[in-house]
This record gives sequence, structure tokens and C-alpha cells, in this order.
Amino acid sequence: MKAIIMAGGEGTRLRPLTCNRPKPMVPVLNKPVMEHIVDLLKRHNITEIGVTLQYMPQVIQDYFGDGTDFGVKMHYFIEETPLGTAGSVKNAEEFLDDTFLVISGDALTDIDITKAITYHNNKNSTATLVLARNYVPLEYGVVVTDESGMITRFLEKPSWSEVFSDTVNTGIYILDPKVLTYFKSGEKFDFSKDLFPMLMKDNQPMYGHVTENYWCDIGDLSAYQQCHFDILSGDVHIQMKAKQIDDKVWVEENVEIGEGVQIKGPVFIGRNTILKPFSVISENTVLGRDNMIGEYSTIKKSILWNGCNLSKKVQLRGCTLCHKVQVKQGSAIFEESVIGDDTVIKERVVVKPNIKVWPSKTIESDNELSVNLVWGTKHTKTLFGAKGIVGEINVDITPEFASRLGASYGAMFSQNAKIAISSGDTGEANMLKSAFVAGLLSSGVYVYDFGQQLLPITRAAIRFYQLEGGIHLDSILSKEDTTLQIAFLNDLGVNISRNMERKLENLFVREDFYRCEAMKVKEVVEMHNYTDYYIRNTVNLLGTIQINNSVLMHTSSAFFKNVFENILNQMGCKAYFSHQSIRTNQDVKMFANEVANREVGMGIIVDKDGEKMTLVDERGQVVSEDMFMALTALITLETEQKACVYVPISAPSVIEKIAENYQGKVVRTKTSILEMMGQMVKEKTKQGATFSKQFILNFDAIGSMLYIMHYMNKKQKTLSQIIRQIPTFYMEKQEVHCPWDAKGKVIRQIIEDSDSEQMELMEGVKIYRDGGWVLVLPDAEKPVCRVIGEGYSEEFAQDITNDFATRVRQCVRANK
Repeated sequence: MKAIIMAGGEGTRLRPLTCNRPKPMVPVLNKPVMEHIVDLLKRHNITEIGVTLQYMPQVIQDYFGDGTDFGVKMHYFIEETPLGTAGSVKNAEEFLDDTFLVISGDALTDIDITKAITYHNNKNSTATLVLARNYVPLEYGVVVTDESGMITRFLEKPSWSEVFSDTVNTGIYILDPKVLTYFKSGEKFDFSKDLFPMLMKDNQPMYGHVTENYWCDIGDLSAYQQCHFDILSGDVHIQMKAKQIDDKVWVEENVEIGEGVQIKGPVFIGRNTILKPFSVISENTVLGRDNMIGEYSTIKKSILWNGCNLSKKVQLRGCTLCHKVQVKQGSAIFEESVIGDDTVIKERVVVKPNIKVWPSKTIESDNELSVNLVWGTKHTKTLFGAKGIVGEINVDITPEFASRLGASYGAMFSQNAKIAISSGDTGEANMLKSAFVAGLLSSGVYVYDFGQQLLPITRAAIRFYQLEGGIHLDSILSKEDTTLQIAFLNDLGVNISRNMERKLENLFVREDFYRCEAMKVKEVVEMHNYTDYYIRNTVNLLGTIQINNSVLMHTSSAFFKNVFENILNQMGCKAYFSHQSIRTNQDVKMFANEVANREVGMGIIVDKDGEKMTLVDERGQVVSEDMFMALTALITLETEQKACVYVPISAPSVIEKIAENYQGKVVRTKTSILEMMGQMVKEKTKQGATFSKQFILNFDAIGSMLYIMHYMNKKQKTLSQIIRQIPTFYMEKQEVHCPWDAKGKVIRQIIEDSDSEQMELMEGVKIYRDGGWVLVLPDAEKPVCRVIGEGYSEEFAQDITNDFATRVRQCVRANK
């Protein structure tokens, strides 16, 4: 059998390790990771190897040559432009005359290839994917198989709500050469995104072989360190040409160990390395070749490549040093920091945790390095959550952070792009807005500063002025601290997509973005009076009908209060404002009582950014989130002919009944705000156009309130009377603790246990039963699964929700 090693990876997330080399050439235990793959193939009698190359191909060709020195025969296939995983293999089509293996050149594994090939042949499979178990599969392709091993579904890099299994795609495939006839040469084509779905649609037999062997995708610096620790602990079996001189202490030839040196395994020491007297080498340390470790220096859980020189009393803790790094006397480098090739760290320097230093830098004496030198940083979590980016002001989100994030966002656009920015009405939000402006300007874009403005108004402004994007910041006072919430908007005024979020995160993490020349920095464009236009336009949208009603409102934003009061006065509606603090459910109940006691038409509690609100009817009954969704659907469907409404998969099914009454249509979406917004605007892609009624009802508290009051006035009914028009429904919701590493197993188990029932896998798993349904949904931000049930009675909704909540708990216990 022949094999293809895919070795075109650039390894941007591994920088600065990959600054001077392609990802497959990053050393693992003193030799390139790709060499470990070649060794593995040779052990399984695969010696005819094709290698696909794209980034720095000459480095790999120079090292491996024709393969003779490694006991194999190498053939190289170079992409001039990126062709995707399948497209790169297509380049080698003439070389592949029979069933062949595809394997990544930048992962570490000891998979039993022979066993996988036997499995492929026994199944008469067209394509066999080698799968591995991974408890946190967000960065991989999740693959679901049936009992026979046949693949039934796969999804690239899912969110937690899309985790249907804990078996992930390793990128190791056994393929019939006919699969390469499904697409053309020179075409950018990916195995997981393009070819495999095509094979499934064509009913080609595709199977998943779940390996119990070791597999690690060396995708980031944490994984790079971990794979070394796994080698030292014996979790992965690779060829190690070294002798064991003590318990879990391996050394190559010509290692000098001075007087009083302490070595505490597991440790690996490369040839020609010198350990000077009284140095200490502690567990999980890998020293490359030709290193010099000075007197009294201590190293723990660290990786040194070749030719590093440590002077006296140096401390290394959990860090990685690339080739020929010099660390002078008394310096210390701490956890998860990475020092690039040929860097000199002079005396008494402290490199703080999580710092990256690019190659060939000099850090002068007596410095404390707490920022990255030139490029990069590594965050252990993603920046974005369900509500954009949220963090504590001057702790998580500092002016420095804001400026870099602004520069990262600006780098996503052309230099002459026009970007809006606005903030809430607090000093801290305005301070951080100024930092964002500086970062944006440094990327060469035009900045349109709308000053203090509500988020829905900024959304509308982006469309009105046809800007390419925008940023809105607002502070939120919680019980413990003041946090900042940052929304990034696209050219339609809605939150950027998850793909754009990932791109922004990557730019920010690497600081790999463009800074324009000083002469190309633009002036800030100050935008005044757009809020006044928004008020006039909102009033005009509803025509000349007066709303003879009164409302009690609570908001923590003085700006929102002024805007809303201005609009209501023009509409003939009396506004009252509650001054009580609202932070808990009990506070909401007290506000509801105040609504009833004042005998106003309704009450509203508005979020500080002016986007979301809670309704209270004239009797003091709080309108639930699900009922509010049904209410906005009713208004949209009744007032717009044959309207289409978009609601999340978790919304009550009564909405479909309402749509039937008005000859409308319901489209279900995933539960995230991004998904709902994206669906609501996808048919209105023209810049400058106003938002749809349903969008305003859900994401603009001012417009939503006016539409609801206008509808009440037109129907001559109170809010409670309108709500009674909506058919009764019963919902039950629970949150069940579920560790991150158990979520995939939980969803997989529930799918397997419910295979005889009607189910939907748009997000999480939704199971239909006896006229009701239950949705089990892994939360994206917390270690919980949300269980949501709906039924024909309150008791049924509770029973079905309790049943599946119990199942989740049982799965979690079984996972321990």
C-alpha cells in the first residue's frame, strides 16, 4: 500500500515555533514530527510515500531527500496555491494506483495502521476514517457512526450545542482511488467539507474505525507540550534511540552530567548536552542536543530544542525554548511562554507566563517581560461568548487590550473601509471606546464615531450610512463588579458571524495584523444627531396614529430614558419611570406589582444596551421569554401578509399553529443570537434598507415597544387580552451539571438510546414524543446541559423534562 503524508501546514497557531519552519518540521523529542509519521508507516511496511507540500516545501525536501536515509521512498507533490486537503492529494492522483492511506504530517500518533487497513478491507469500504475519542471536540470534526461503524453524520468544528458524539476525525483516511474522480484537478476541495458529504450523498460505503491508540493533533502550544509529556509517561510509543540510565531517565550519547546534578524523571536528554554542577532537571523535561545547562540552574516541565545555552541560576518552568536560545544568569521563564530561535535573554530577566517572543530578539537586563515581543499571545479560552465579548473593566478588558482588539478588527477590512463605533453613557465605556478608536485608526480604516448611542441605533446607522462594520461598547453593573460588553457588527448592522469571530480571535491571538504607515492614519469622523433622525424615522414608520396608553418603564440608562420619553411624547403616550433597583427575580416581581398598582397599560424592563426587554401586562403578570417570542410572531404574522418568522429550535410549537392561521411560515434556527439575526436579515442584504419588523421586535426595545403598543391600539385590546389570544402551551426548563469532557458522550448516548424515536439534530438533540418534545442542549459557556421540554399539559412537560434531565445525570455519573 502507498501512503500520502499531508505536509503543507503553516502552523500559525504554533508561532513562534513555526516562524522558520513548516509545521511538520517542528521537533518532537528531537526530531521532526513528520519523521515520527515516517517511522510509523515503515513499521507497518508502508515504504512508498507521497508527500503533499505547500508552505516552505524546500525545508522538508532538504531534510528527507528521496527517503533513502529513512528506509523509504519519497515522492513530492507541491501546490502552487492552497488546494484544500483533498485537492492536494488529487495532485498525486497518478501516483495512487490502488487503495491508499492519507495521514497528517503534523500529528503524533501510534495508531495500528495494519488493523485499520484490515477493517477497511473487511467492510468493503470506499472511505474509512480513523476516529479517536476526544472529550472536548470543538476544534475537530465530530463523526457519528451507527452500530455497524457506518458513518451517518459528521460536522466540522462544532459548537457545544452541535456536539453529537465524542469521536473525532483524526485526518487519517484509507481511500479507494476512485474517490479522486469526484472532483477536478486544480480545484480547491476539502475531504470533510466537500468530498465526504458528496460520497455520503452518492451512497458510497463510508466507515469509521475507532482507534484506542494515541493520537494528538499538535494544533497549539499547549498540545505541543502535552504530547512530550505523553511520550515521557509512556502513553504513546515512538522510536527512542536513547539508553535509560535511571527510572524514566533517557539519555543519548555524549551527555555530560556534572557533580551534584539532580535528575528526577521522566526526563529525556539529547546528545552532546552538558549539565553543569548542581543543576536540577525535574520531571517532564525534554532537552535537545548540544545544550549547555549552567550551575545551579533548575528546569521543570520544559522543552529545549538544540543548541540552547543557560548560564548560572536560570529557572525554567513549563516553557519552550527553540533553537540556540541564550538565557543569561539569574533569569527566569515561566509557564507556557515560548522563546523563538536565536533569542538572547540577558541577566535577571523575568518572562511572565503565556508570553511569546519571536526569533532573533534581545531582551535587556533587569526587565520583566509581561507583553509579547513583536507578535502573539496565547489565550486558553475564546474571546467571544453568547453576548459578544464580556469582561471586567480594567481587569479583563484594559485600554491596551481594547486597542489591540480594535486593530485586529480593523485588519479584517480594506484600509479605506468605514467603521462605526459607539458606546453607552458611562465614563468607563467612553474611555475604552477611545482605545478602540486608536486601534482601528492604526489599521488604516476610517472611524465614524457616533459617541453615546444605543446599540439598536448603531445597528440602524451602519445600514443608513452603508458602513462596512461597527463596534458598540457598554458597561454593565453587576453585584460584584462593572463589566464591559462589546458587540462587533457587520455591514448589515447585525452581529458578525461565528466564522468572522474565529478570524478576529486568530488575528488577536497572534497579533498578526497590519499596521498602516503613519501618513495613512485617517481623521476620526464625528457623527452628530443620528439619534434625532432615528427618533423621527421611528415615529414616521408608525404613521400618524396616536397611542393613547401609558407605560411604566425601568432602565439603568439615562440615555435610553431620554430617547424613549421623547418618542412616547410624540406618540401621545404617557411614560412613567421606576427608580427601584432590578437585579434579581424578586426585584422583577416587585416591579410587576408596581405596574398593577399604578394602573398603567403595561410595564417594561429594558436592558442597558436598549436591545432586549421584559414585558409586564396591566395586571402585573410578567410575560415569559417564550410567550414574548410567541407574541412577536403573532404581531408579525398578522400585520404582514404571508410573513415568514424565524424562531429558535427551543421556541414553543404553538408558533406553527399561529402561522397556519395567517398563512405564514415558520423557520427554525439554532438558539444563538447570531443564528437568529443571520436568518432574519439574510433576505434583506441590501445596505441602507430598514430592518424587518420581526428583527425590530426582537432586537430593538424602543421599536419593539412601539410596535406592540401600536398593535394594542389598533386592536383596542389590553396586553393581557392579546396574550390570551395565543393558544396555551406548557414549557419546562432545567439546567443539569455536565462537565465539558462529558458533553459529547452524553449527547451520543441519548441519540443511541432514542434511535427508535423521531429526533432532530439541528442543535443538540431534539426528541419528539406523544405530541410534545424535549431538547437536550450542551451549553456553550457553562459546564451544563440545558433540558427543555414542551407538552400538552404542565405535568407532561415536567415529566419529559425530568426524564431526560435524569438521563443526563446518569450519563455524567457513568463518565466519571
